[in-house]
Amino acid sequence: MVKKGRKVVKVSSKNSKISREQEPKKYVIYLFILVIVALVAFLYIWSDVGECDSWECFNNRLKNCDRTTFIGGDDMIFKYTILGTFGSSCQVDVELLQANLGVQESLSLENKAMVCEVPFGVVILPESDIGACHGLLKEALQDQIIEKLYSYVVSNVGQISLEVLDPSTA
Repeated sequence: MVKKGRKVVKVSSKNSKISREQEPKKYVIYLFILVIVALVAFLYIWSDVGECDSWECFNNRLKNCDRTTFIGGDDMIFKYTILGTFGSSCQVDVELLQANLGVQESLSLENKAMVCEVPFGVVILPESDIGACHGLLKEALQDQIIEKLYSYVVSNVGQISLEVLDPSTA
């Protein structure tokens, strides 16, 4: 009951009872929709990706950015996993499984990975443009390059100094 001036007006609670009865049903429907969306997202993200056993298969899948895995390489064995599209590029996870056995420094790179972005529709080795990659493998490769450059500069400091002083000796 609501008092309005001197009159007492009865408020019907019939409509409020219906909405209270429908509230739990509404929450069940929302929960059901949320579970379905979560299940679809889970299946899409964790679904088994296809596998390729040749460079031709991998290149075809890379061109369309279809999710797949491929293990290949000559001196160094890489595992390539196409993750899917990201904007206008295709993301590929590159993991070094086996380094070049003849090069001691490359052994420290084993089991490290990086994610590379390849332009959509372009077929190249994902690691060929190291600037488009990020991850532990890229950082380790950059560290090795810096160490090699440093040792080269240190071992040739005398020769570099002479060339700076007298360019005709070069």
